[in-house]
Amino acid sequence: MIFTLSGLFLVVELLGIASAIHALFTVRTPQGTVAWVVGLIAFPWLGLPLYWFFGSRRFDAHSRAMQDKLRTHADLIHQVRTEMLAFQMPPERIDPAPASALASIARQEFLRGNRLELLIDGEATFDAILAEIARAKHSVYVQFYIMRNDGLGRRLLEALAAKAAQGVDCCFLIDSFGGAAMTPRVMRRWRARGVRIAAFSALSGWRDRWRLNFRNHRKNVIVDGRVGFIGGHNVGDEYLGKNPKYGRWRDTHVRVEGPTALQLQMVFAADWYFAVGEILDANWQPHDPAPDAAGQGALVLASGPSDQHERCTLFFLHVISMARRRLWIASPYFVPDEGILQALQLAAIRGVDVRILLPMKPDQYLVWLASFALLKELDHPRIHVHRFTAGFLHHKALVVDEGFAAVGTKNFDNRSFRLNFEITLAVTDAGFAAEVAAMFERDFAQSQEVGPRAYDALSFAQKVGAKAARLLAPIL
Repeated sequence: MIFTLSGLFLVVELLGIASAIHALFTVRTPQGTVAWVVGLIAFPWLGLPLYWFFGSRRFDAHSRAMQDKLRTHADLIHQVRTEMLAFQMPPERIDPAPASALASIARQEFLRGNRLELLIDGEATFDAILAEIARAKHSVYVQFYIMRNDGLGRRLLEALAAKAAQGVDCCFLIDSFGGAAMTPRVMRRWRARGVRIAAFSALSGWRDRWRLNFRNHRKNVIVDGRVGFIGGHNVGDEYLGKNPKYGRWRDTHVRVEGPTALQLQMVFAADWYFAVGEILDANWQPHDPAPDAAGQGALVLASGPSDQHERCTLFFLHVISMARRRLWIASPYFVPDEGILQALQLAAIRGVDVRILLPMKPDQYLVWLASFALLKELDHPRIHVHRFTAGFLHHKALVVDEGFAAVGTKNFDNRSFRLNFEITLAVTDAGFAAEVAAMFERDFAQSQEVGPRAYDALSFAQKVGAKAARLLAPIL
């Protein structure tokens, strides 16, 4: 018996050492590497299951699927990109000029000829989405991270079923974790009515069957390849402000009409291919809603754990470096790494008005608590942190100077940087940037500015919790 236990302990310790070596080669951040190596060697019984369930930073199955798609459908992809060339903005026409580098990060081009509409909160967003679905002729592609089987969820599915009955191809992609309310029984019911529902799951293939930490956090709708929607809303009654715990749910989406809607459709098509293994019979002809005008310039930047480089981190670092006068950020989950913090500090040092809008109410307590520890690190006269008091703030947006804005799903945390599949609309247009800035002004008017004293006002236990939560930032 003693020999058996000794052998078992030896095997576990050896597995811990082997996993620690694996972590040395695969974990992307030095802090994360140190944490995993120490944990796996010192506490292998606890460290091994945690590491193999949550430690991976690369989603290899998705990478392989995308490589397969590129190899087997190269002609179609080339044809789609060729169709978009007529709308491509030359780098010298992009203002501000540094934003042109985002095309290299996104592997997409800024496209002109779009009409953009900022949609504030749930009623405006879902009224616009449902109205566009009602006009669909060929296809409706829907993707949300959280999908509730409640009033709003059934309203959306009923609209899709009605269009499916008219012969419109209606595809709905949910995340297997966030869409847990869509049980197999519920999905079978809507499939029987013509809605093609599929789940995006990281648990595909034997190599990735333990990878529980990856999520598809994208929230998009594309109708006929002509109009798209992108932003922070999920599908649930709370996003209409009907949950008394949160009250008003402050969120933002953007309606995109024009050629950039095809970039949204390309992202959806890739995710659908991974989940279902099917190439969509979609409309790939660019729609020009303003043929006699330049329209608004925009590109879609998708990122995720299958990226060779961390596109989300690179996006934020570059956008922060672009700022010369103004950098306003809204994020419900704000636990950035050292590189992002230093970039924000550097922006303030060079004279930029840096404002960060966070929620006053928490929906994820550890993330909310960790943000207090950051107040000390953001202590600078030109960095102003505001907490939204008129409900729960959930939108993810930013505006830089007078000509650049972005709205999407990316948060300032490790999940968005490295673990989630995310998407953002980047816009180079002074008019749209002014609308986003005006939106921020209204939010700031309903917020309370906080600073290092907010951390000082915490109890000793809360300070310990804030510092401990800050240490957990790489896994929050």
